[in-house]
Amino acid sequence: MEDAAAVPIKKVPRDERILFMKAAFQQEFGNPPKFIVKVPGRVNLIGEHIDYCGFPVLPMALEQDALIAAGTIREKEINIKNVNYQKYPEYKVALKKFEEIKIEPDVDGKPFWYNYVLCGVKGALEYLDNKFEQGLQILVDGNIPPASGLSSSSALVSASCLTFLHAQKAKITKTDIASLCAVSERYIGTQGGGMDQAIAFLGEKNSAQYITFLPLQVTPVTLPDDAVFVVAHSLAEANKAANNEYNSRVVECRLAAKIIATREEIETGSKMITLSQLQECRDSSLEDMIELVHKLLPEEIYSKSEISSILNISEDALGDLYLTSNTKQLPDFKLKQRALHVYEEALRVENFRKLCSGSNRINDNIISSLGNLMFESHESLKKQYECSHDNLDLLVDLSKKFGVNARLTGAGWGGCIVAICREEEVNAFMDYLTDEFYVKHCNIDRENVPSYLFATAPNDGAVIYQL
Repeated sequence: MEDAAAVPIKKVPRDERILFMKAAFQQEFGNPPKFIVKVPGRVNLIGEHIDYCGFPVLPMALEQDALIAAGTIREKEINIKNVNYQKYPEYKVALKKFEEIKIEPDVDGKPFWYNYVLCGVKGALEYLDNKFEQGLQILVDGNIPPASGLSSSSALVSASCLTFLHAQKAKITKTDIASLCAVSERYIGTQGGGMDQAIAFLGEKNSAQYITFLPLQVTPVTLPDDAVFVVAHSLAEANKAANNEYNSRVVECRLAAKIIATREEIETGSKMITLSQLQECRDSSLEDMIELVHKLLPEEIYSKSEISSILNISEDALGDLYLTSNTKQLPDFKLKQRALHVYEEALRVENFRKLCSGSNRINDNIISSLGNLMFESHESLKKQYECSHDNLDLLVDLSKKFGVNARLTGAGWGGCIVAICREEEVNAFMDYLTDEFYVKHCNIDRENVPSYLFATAPNDGAVIYQL
């Protein structure tokens, strides 16, 4: 009997992509794959940039996914190939200890594509305490647009980790592998939370998921029956591992929490504290925390020297204790704005969930109310978190003009928006965005627009197809 807590192992479906992967693997390696792993991307409905602060989020798994076809070999090495070999060259490396796997950027500062595979393998080796029997041949494919805010990189890290563990016959629950992959992705240099990995393994068809952290728990949230979510790519790509914008926001949230704790005389020693831990220490409501931010972080900008003075440490110690390697050179920080976004966004997540609860589902205006929360989220991400992009703002504005609310989804600085609309509005809304954004603004031919614009519904999490 299959363990309900483990990633499900299923028979191969009659699916064109799966059949293609089998044939392509045979052609590349001269033997058939033993199994295929599928891990979905995700779209976050609300709760952006708050998972790494410890607050709940509300994403859903997508139909788009990362696929890995895998075969085992006696040699302790991994041979990584991609279906799109012209864009993504193959890579082969001997496997020894997880400590010896190096994740290095290319000459432009962006990670090589196979580094995401290595992150997953490195995490798996650490979990196995470097005890493994088999090497791997793997072939990768994916239909999640890269750098789109739909978690293509996390899906690849997660699929790689799951592939390696399954090849070694390791036993691990979905919850544990989600937590493992969240840590593994940090090898690429991004100080993310755990949302992407949690929904990748714990997603369920027909439900969004309310995800809480420490400990990781997932609760299904039933969405309104006539609500449809439309995802639109801004055509601006953003790779959060390629610059310090993402990590600088993580650091600003840490510093905001640390300064408030210091001014409230909450003893934390030299340890980092998240904004959610700060709230727990004070046993305060989110509304109270918002007021506290205004009171104790009144300045628009805090210099490194000011922060060091408040915390009574040297600037060198500040860098060593609280900054990442790619944020140590930053001269100043916007602490108030970041903390306000986090607490206000956390409150929006709670209100979104309450609106979707059984007692509120008879409300005729529920989709409008959910949409208003999403639009407020975007405005905060644009103005307080400063992680939007002109194309994202234009898509949100066009949606608003049509009568639909939307927000950026994912880390930002490019990527996608997600819009909520009624089922009867979907086709007209997508036609409107096609004309006004993709054709008029981006000069995209209409027949190519479906690559960037689609309606979606909640999907299941990761699965293993045994061949």
